[in-house]
Amino acid sequence: MPSTPSTETTSTAKYEVALKGDSKAPMLLNVEGGIKELLTALAKKEKIKGAEDINPEVFAHYPNSITGVCMHLMVSGLKAELDIAFDELPKSIRQRGNAAMDKKVAGKKRLLTREQKNELLEQTQMSYYETKMATGVITIEDAMNSIREAFTKKKEFEDMGYVLPAGKTKYPYWQEDGEGAEK
Repeated sequence: MPSTPSTETTSTAKYEVALKGDSKAPMLLNVEGGIKELLTALAKKEKIKGAEDINPEVFAHYPNSITGVCMHLMVSGLKAELDIAFDELPKSIRQRGNAAMDKKVAGKKRLLTREQKNELLEQTQMSYYETKMATGVITIEDAMNSIREAFTKKKEFEDMGYVLPAGKTKYPYWQEDGEGAEK
């Protein structure tokens, strides 16, 4: 599996190339339709036409733009094939903060809809993945990784004081200082 952008450091590469981040050089790529469809599916975290058995969670860490996906794969390929890395990560694959989410947390606004909360809680259960495992779409290892990711995401919400009640009809809410009352 390709490394994530945060692990693409120069300290492990034999060669280091200056990024020259202060200058921009446009590059036009004319590609076949299938290549663009593949890159779009990777950026949107969707099933890949012709490779439906690849679980989109395998490439969930990829950037969410076609340019970002191209750069991620190029940087990974340069490292794997030629042991070359840049002195810093290209801007198109850097992790960015989520200012909208930060504002919601600060203002104690709704972070998840009831449907999103229910989906996240379902993803923490093995039963959610049984059909996909039975049909061979995903392996048990993929299911376990997905469960682990869902638990981690759930814990992140809970650690910030956002309560995800188990009832399907219950909405998520912010925990009041030491109290469990719903908003």
